[in-house]
Amino acid sequence: MLEKLVRDRMNGATLASAPINKEWIEAGDPRASLAILAYSDDRATSTILWECTAGKFTWRYAVDETIYFLDGKVTISVGGGPAKRYGAGDSIHFSRGALATWEVETFIRKVAFCRSVPPRPFIAARRLARSLYLRLRGRSDALAAQPAFG
Repeated sequence: MLEKLVRDRMNGATLASAPINKEWIEAGDPRASLAILAYSDDRATSTILWECTAGKFTWRYAVDETIYFLDGKVTISVGGGPAKRYGAGDSIHFSRGALATWEVETFIRKVAFCRSVPPRPFIAARRLARSLYLRLRGRSDALAAQPAFG
């Protein structure tokens, strides 16, 4: 039973080539590779080890992605805004639909926690249903009302 609930075979994961869309590359010849470390049973969430060599590209996020950088340095600008430098120990979150320009100096390695987001009408309906349910039970959703960031 425990084998179905816990996945611990992530050590020594083999990275496979994961080419960046050529239309997204603005400079250099960035070479990316990844290993899927884990995923949820419904495949809505995944944990990915990703690394990339030097280059500049604009990434288009099709899923929500929270990143924790393990090694290297990268400069990222979002939506033409000011660029910010990230390295080992830093983290950032991108929501589905975000565009971010990455400029990798020599190499970058990250762990990405990805979540496929349901369609917006479904999210709105789910929030409404949860709100009604909590009101009927006489409770509030204090955690959702006070996000830690953003």
